Amino acid sequence: MTGFSIDLAADRIIDPRTRAYFAEVTRSFSNECYRSSLVMLWTVVVCDLVYKLQTLRDLYGDASAGTLLDDVEAKRAANQTSSEWEVFLLDEVSKRTKMLEVSEYAQLKHLQQLRHLSAHPVLSGTDLLFRPTKEDARAQIRMALEALLMKPPLFSKKIIETLVTDIAASKAVLISRDKLKSYLEARYLPNMPIATESELFRALWKFTFKLNNPDTQANRQINLDTLSILYGRNAVAMRAMIDAERTAFSNVGPDAEPLDALVAFLVEHSELYDSLDPSGQILVDGRLEADVDLRVRGRFKAANMADHLTALLGEEANELAKMSDEVWLELLADAESEGETDGAVRIGVKIYGASGSYDAADRRFSTFIEPVLAKLTTATLVELLDLIEVNQQTYGRGRASYDHPKIETVAGLLGVSTASYRSYTKSL
Repeated sequence: MTGFSIDLAADRIIDPRTRAYFAEVTRSFSNECYRSSLVMLWTVVVCDLVYKLQTLRDLYGDASAGTLLDDVEAKRAANQTSSEWEVFLLDEVSKRTKMLEVSEYAQLKHLQQLRHLSAHPVLSGTDLLFRPTKEDARAQIRMALEALLMKPPLFSKKIIETLVTDIAASKAVLISRDKLKSYLEARYLPNMPIATESELFRALWKFTFKLNNPDTQANRQINLDTLSILYGRNAVAMRAMIDAERTAFSNVGPDAEPLDALVAFLVEHSELYDSLDPSGQILVDGRLEADVDLRVRGRFKAANMADHLTALLGEEANELAKMSDEVWLELLADAESEGETDGAVRIGVKIYGASGSYDAADRRFSTFIEPVLAKLTTATLVELLDLIEVNQQTYGRGRASYDHPKIETVAGLLGVSTASYRSYTKSL
């Protein structure tokens, strides 16, 4: 129990009415009235269950919560002197909603039994009334706080629809993943049961990587960001779920947009490529083959960055030249962060050296060479000079007289002579 404060936790009780009632629990506990604290704690739990169902019904339009409340009221009205409706309430909340984990439900049932023992004499025992210890009472108080009282009311079967609709409506202001993460953590994620989180993850996976309709198209990015946030919160459990349900999670695509989103997700979480079955991997591989930007970003196919760069370097230069400026700069940054700068630089050198026209060489120098000038080593510089030497489209273009002196400056810094490069000196 070390490190847990009942008073601090009480401040995090969601419903203000519950919080006010809970004050009586803490007063009884502080005054060493442990039996009374358990009796009142059960009453607080029952009240909080009702308040959460009312919130779901009134604020979120949850018809199932309304039906459950009607059933509870009918049970209570049938025998107004009996407390059986309280146990019925707990049982039905466990059956019909996702508010409680199985273990939490069992613990709350145990609390109800302790409450019964605390409130009613047992004639067959040595002590007529149950005598809970301080540790017993404290453990039950903490359990009730964590299992129920500090949870928001949204953990019903409607949570997925509610959350997905909410973030879609709010995406204009949730303009970054950090803002989205803060919003989800403030409104939905605290104390969310792992079963609910897993169900939400499954649904978002389908919306993002399988379905392709106007609604999923409009909200694919924010759903993708939410998936990454959920995976980041509990990566081990989420990957174990994907591995256990490999066939279901591999049922993706086949349209390009959902597959492109999946590639983006795998770029961040490369270990999950191996969690897809062959059918899913084939669809992903097909998208990589169709789009050079995706191939460049798809390093999850290789064991490491060095292997990824080697594979890219084996492609045709003119195909590599189709990659976007953004993806090229991203590759450079990633390669540098992993100590593989030369491998990425060589890709830029290859693309420029294979320029098939003056216009292409102009563009390729600006895109693929200028960003790497400061990253050139003696080996990559010599490779660049050698390619320029044999391609008149690079050394013979008009802009070479402006561009190639920048290479000359780097050569001077590295102590590399350019005197032997006849075609290179023509551009100076």
